[in-house]
Amino acid sequence: MGKYTEHECERIDDKIDSQLHLITNTILENIPGVKSIVLAGGFGKGEGSVEITQDGEIRLLRDFDIVAIVDKIPKEKTQSKIYEEINESLGIHNPEGELFRFSDFVVCVYFRREQDLIYPDVWFYDLKSESRLLYGKDVRCLIPWGRKDIPLSSGLRLLYEKVCGLLGVFSYIYIKAEKIPEQKRKLLIFECYKTFIEICTALSILASEYEPKYATRARNFPRFYFDKFPDLAQVLPELPAMVKTYTDFKLKPDFAKTRERPIELWFSARDSLGAVLRVYLRRFLGITLSKWKDLPDQAKILARHYYKPFLGPLIYKRLRFSNSVMLNLASVLYQTLTNVEYSYVVTRYTQRVYLQPLCRISISPSLKFFQAGIMTLFSLNRDGTIEKDLLEKAARELRRCIPVDISMFDTSGWETVRKQFLKAYSLCTGYHFVK
Repeated sequence: MGKYTEHECERIDDKIDSQLHLITNTILENIPGVKSIVLAGGFGKGEGSVEITQDGEIRLLRDFDIVAIVDKIPKEKTQSKIYEEINESLGIHNPEGELFRFSDFVVCVYFRREQDLIYPDVWFYDLKSESRLLYGKDVRCLIPWGRKDIPLSSGLRLLYEKVCGLLGVFSYIYIKAEKIPEQKRKLLIFECYKTFIEICTALSILASEYEPKYATRARNFPRFYFDKFPDLAQVLPELPAMVKTYTDFKLKPDFAKTRERPIELWFSARDSLGAVLRVYLRRFLGITLSKWKDLPDQAKILARHYYKPFLGPLIYKRLRFSNSVMLNLASVLYQTLTNVEYSYVVTRYTQRVYLQPLCRISISPSLKFFQAGIMTLFSLNRDGTIEKDLLEKAARELRRCIPVDISMFDTSGWETVRKQFLKAYSLCTGYHFVK
């Protein structure tokens, strides 16, 4: 295998080396006090996705995850300038303003301080165990977490991100289209495959069987899937085989060999994701859902437990002790503050005062999106019809985050809600600037 991918190809390694060198230099030239720069994600694990086209062109898929450890987090304006220079130097499309950020290859730069490395999440465990140092001090040893410390909230977050991904790559017009443009078809197929791969990731976390390498997870998955998830195995008996197939594809993409019909694949990925979400919510939080429209009724349970694993170490770091009362208070306070901040962000974006995020202020914007996204995703039926009640409830939940003007809860309404969901999510996560 190569340095960054499964391909044993010097051309690929040289191309990626050159791009990473440009990115590293851009960061160093613009940011004082950079202690370390690390390549995370698939390319940092040596499992990046690269397509070699029929004419020999090397196409990198998805993204570089670059982690820069700094003394002080740069201002928004400075970060935007860095992105502009990186995109220009690499000759890649600037994703700012795109409906879905990952419509093409992008560079993501995460600025962190050394004290931020105590945050317990699967992302930080991967950074510690499977990444590549590009510059400076090796700070990865400062991450205290092991595999057994990964919170179940991390797996739920990964599933939620796949809800965003499936909504991001799909448009209702694809259902009626005679042919999907080739680049859109590839994007849709790749995101569906990634959905199955991250289903495996989430279930591995839930089963305390997580491994940082995609290939290792796919290989281990059949060993525990049928024993630990017998109810899910009855619904999705072919899931381990699909995970293996799609992981192999991710490691060495070849779209010429894909035979699935993209629309059918999208609905299959969506329905599989829904089945896994139900199991995850039940095992993690005791939430049993017969209908997705009941999800907002369980929002308080989700809000009560989701952030505690992340906040606990931060409280202990500052106060040297922690208890359940402090965690409960910190969780409510954190979600309240994020709603206030998000209200300001939307007000700035819409250029008018928007206070709806302050409704249900103790439930964070991210969790409101989570509910709205799921209901939007499942309000579309395979025959192209819309479940109007579910879409209406999704729009109602989304209005607590961003203005949604919709007159008809039909196919045009579904597209409106989908697009507003993606815009709201990008505003919340900062994807219009940085993640």
